[in-house]
Amino acid sequence: MCAPITWFVMLYYIHGYLSEPNSAKGILLREKLNAIPIKYRDCLPEKLIISDCVERILDYIKDDKETILIGSSLGGLLAAKTAIEKQDIKQLMLLNPAIIPIHVDITKIKDMPQSILKDMQDERLFKEKIKAKIFIIAGTMDDTVPNEWVVKFAKAQQATLRFLHDDHSLTQNIEKLPNLIKTVILQQ
Repeated sequence: MCAPITWFVMLYYIHGYLSEPNSAKGILLREKLNAIPIKYRDCLPEKLIISDCVERILDYIKDDKETILIGSSLGGLLAAKTAIEKQDIKQLMLLNPAIIPIHVDITKIKDMPQSILKDMQDERLFKEKIKAKIFIIAGTMDDTVPNEWVVKFAKAQQATLRFLHDDHSLTQNIEKLPNLIKTVILQQ
């Protein structure tokens, strides 16, 4: 168990599609790492607009220069898209990031509106190098974000990728996440 620590950088948590800032993961990261959860939408998940979410995140962190974003699933995509726009973000810690390669046929993806999926596909994430250091944790049993998508993004961004034998929510390793994240951040 790790005690809360104080960083010299600002640490933010960006939740997933069906989650919220004060989810179990958000509370855990706030309590153990002093991560500030960001509320990026005021609508039902199926009504969100990716660009509006990124703008809200950018507005929330606009005055911070030493920023680390922790993004889970859709929050991982939003963190990466935010880092393309705000190039002084220091580091991204992405947990099963829902970053969809351009070649993927999104019409075969269910449980999410096609308009959102279309906005999630962003060629820049595979062609433009994000300046922030990127560390990715992916579950080998993730049935939401295929591992091949995560590997493709990690290769394009020269990111560090670590696989855990876990599901999309990292349920089996949730209590270990704060220490894992703290270790990665302190190495940078």
